[in-house]
Amino acid sequence: MGFLDSIFRGGSREQVTEQTTARDEERRYAVLLNAGPDRTPVAGNGFNYATELASAGYEVELYLDGEATKWPAAYAENPDHPFHDEWGRIVQSGILAGACGYCANAFDVADAYDDAEADLLSDATDHAPEIAQLADDDFEILTIG
Repeated sequence: MGFLDSIFRGGSREQVTEQTTARDEERRYAVLLNAGPDRTPVAGNGFNYATELASAGYEVELYLDGEATKWPAAYAENPDHPFHDEWGRIVQSGILAGACGYCANAFDVADAYDDAEADLLSDATDHAPEIAQLADDDFEILTIG
């Protein structure tokens, strides 16, 4: 096997590119946002990463965890809060998977989910999402915050 054959695993450059492209198209991302309204720039990055990946055709699920569970209440109180447009795109695109019910209750914002366009994924006694299940489902896990 020659040098180029070893690089391309015995296949042509086109075959390797097709294999890589197919593998990339199957990639799934779970974005776990932990930054709340008091860390707007960090949360804005998380919103941007999630929407950018979704726009590029990847399967993306955004989870609000920790202080990030405060976002629906923050937008309900102040629709002019920074990154409101990104929040709207996230909600409309369907990539918002939900929020941790344990954390939302701990931060006393669970009631905001009654009118929010997001669901609580657990009750006040259980943490969500289940990270091991996301890994088992072949999601690459990105934590922001």
